[in-house]
Amino acid sequence: MDELVDSEAPVHVRQWFVLHVKPRTEKKVALFLRTYRCFHHLPLYLKITKVQRRKVKHELPLFPGYVFARLSPEDRVGMLKTNLVLSTILIPHPRQTIHELRQIQHARFGAAELRPVAQVFKEGDQVRVKFGPLRGTVGYVKRKGANATLCLNVEILGASVEVSISPGDLEPAR
Repeated sequence: MDELVDSEAPVHVRQWFVLHVKPRTEKKVALFLRTYRCFHHLPLYLKITKVQRRKVKHELPLFPGYVFARLSPEDRVGMLKTNLVLSTILIPHPRQTIHELRQIQHARFGAAELRPVAQVFKEGDQVRVKFGPLRGTVGYVKRKGANATLCLNVEILGASVEVSISPGDLEPAR
């Protein structure tokens, strides 16, 4: 998804994994994956902080400690040898996970602010965005007074991402 360069291994041999990596090594693991010429995706979000009256922009991992990758058995062993990967989790339903990640990627470019949240929201209404750059995106609604927040889930990680949105832009998902 981030890297469209592919490894030499045949397509039927490569599988999608979630790489559980050591703290603050996500970008370094993505660099190794680029070196191995593997499909990978590291969702990032922009965080702006103030340091001595200046605004400093940081791109941080949306899911700290995790990188998504499509690996052959040899690539997986090579990544484990880097000593940056703690474990690999086979993604049982890659199409669903890729769809969830694409929705988050779409939201990242269409939303003013994207931020990680602690848990997956199962309660509340499942909604679809009717208007704007996120049109067609499906998620769960969480209300804060008159404002609504759309929660996009990544089931395999048990994590969600919040996007602020106008309640008038939402409709029930079918």
